[in-house]
Amino acid sequence: MSEDYHQPDFYRFNEDSINLVKWIIEKKHHPQSVLDLGAGCGVIGIELSRSLKPEVLTLVELQSNFLKYLDTNCQLFVPSSTQYSIQINAFSDFSSLSKYDLIVSNPPYYLPGRGEIPKNPNRALARTFLKDSWPVLIKTISDCLALDGTAYIVLKKDDFLLLGISKLVLQYDLNLESFERHSLMILELFRLNKN
Repeated sequence: MSEDYHQPDFYRFNEDSINLVKWIIEKKHHPQSVLDLGAGCGVIGIELSRSLKPEVLTLVELQSNFLKYLDTNCQLFVPSSTQYSIQINAFSDFSSLSKYDLIVSNPPYYLPGRGEIPKNPNRALARTFLKDSWPVLIKTISDCLALDGTAYIVLKKDDFLLLGISKLVLQYDLNLESFERHSLMILELFRLNKN
């Protein structure tokens, strides 16, 4: 994985993103389209495009402060065979006529009122659901996921949050499996009628 990603001073991608990429690559997916929700500097979606060679990569990020980094990283690292697009949108404002074979997200870990909010407002927005929410993220995944698609979300191990998400996904005709990897939890979402 490249160490040359351009990133803003207020935030750095971490091992969680790298572990999610490795997990998905181990699953031997061959998606035609990849959607990265909460893309940050783009490391998850871009690294997956480098390994899995999808035709389409869409990167959605809330903060416009990431745009120049996303654009630079895509130009440097996305394979020429992959058509990419960058959208600066909240999950609640993102919509797509396309359905995606693979959706990935390393969303904010913290909810308002749970955990300390960073003093830097940009870092706070990247780490805490100050805009949107878990229900909005799950609905967006449901709306954008292809019938035989799979979504992966990485989060810190949190049994309370997992219970809430488990109840939530049922509202959207999704199935959920969770896997613990180190101090992380990786959630795999797919349609109940997948097979």
